[in-house]
Amino acid sequence: MADENSARTGGRARTGGRASTYARGDAAKRRILDIATEEFAARGYWGASLQDIAGRTGMSKPGLLHHFPSKQALLAAVLAERDLRDRYGMGVDDIFTLRGLQVLDMLDRLVVRNAERSGLVQLSHVLAAESAGGDHPAAEHGRRHFTEARTLVRTALEAGITDGELRGDLDCGLLATQIVAVMEGMENQWLADPGQVDLVGVFHAYTRDLRERIRATP
Repeated sequence: MADENSARTGGRARTGGRASTYARGDAAKRRILDIATEEFAARGYWGASLQDIAGRTGMSKPGLLHHFPSKQALLAAVLAERDLRDRYGMGVDDIFTLRGLQVLDMLDRLVVRNAERSGLVQLSHVLAAESAGGDHPAAEHGRRHFTEARTLVRTALEAGITDGELRGDLDCGLLATQIVAVMEGMENQWLADPGQVDLVGVFHAYTRDLRERIRATP
């Protein structure tokens, strides 16, 4: 019986040890991602240094590479995390089910969330500018981001026309591109001078006027 108890106790100890190791590993990855987000946002991909990121996390560069095997892999993880936070901030389980003016409601919520996380917004804009030439690890991600954003808005607007909520003469593709451009442009101005540019107030005023312009006449 003592041997059986010892075996069970030892098994629990080993299981607890593995759980503790996994928890420490997850915490280390979380810390690396947070610091890497700040560094990429401040310095861009080319300017950020794995050595500096490792130093700020309190570990060696080989220690960092144990979790993320390359700088490109770290950037991919940072962008995946940002996308996850974006979708969480939209407050919708499936964003591609939005119809009509629901898409503007979602964007209004998203801009409020973005105003509270300037680091992630700056990351997006710095990488978009840096990767404009195409020869950049984030270039494909940036193209996909904008394509999905335009598609999301266009699809919702088209559904609004089908439902009779929106005017039938709208060019949904053109309007989707304009809406995304306004949001991105407002963020750029806000990042440059946050004390003078009311990101949330101006964007909400834009969507409020836009609703009136595109709504179907009763």
